[in-house]
Amino acid sequence: MKRLALLALMLLVAACTDDPATPAESGGKAAGEVLGGDISDAMIPLEQLTSQAPLAPRAAQSAADLDAEQPDVSSEEAEAAPAAPAPEIAPAE
Repeated sequence: MKRLALLALMLLVAACTDDPATPAESGGKAAGEVLGGDISDAMIPLEQLTSQAPLAPRAAQSAADLDAEQPDVSSEEAEAAPAAPAPEIAPAE
């Protein structure tokens, strides 16, 4: 375990140098020749593209909207049809 800690410490010390990075590492000038060219919409394969925008999330309905969709139940209908009485069972002899 001590060897691993010593190795990690040595790597950290070795990484602490004041040498500036080379231009290639720091994104220096680009080398090469830029060629002219035309870009047109004819290069885009429109008949092969099927991309669509993502659908927007649905808005949740409020409780008032949900209540408005439900039919009104009146108590008159419940009173008009009384429940049938339970049949009487004759005593067993």
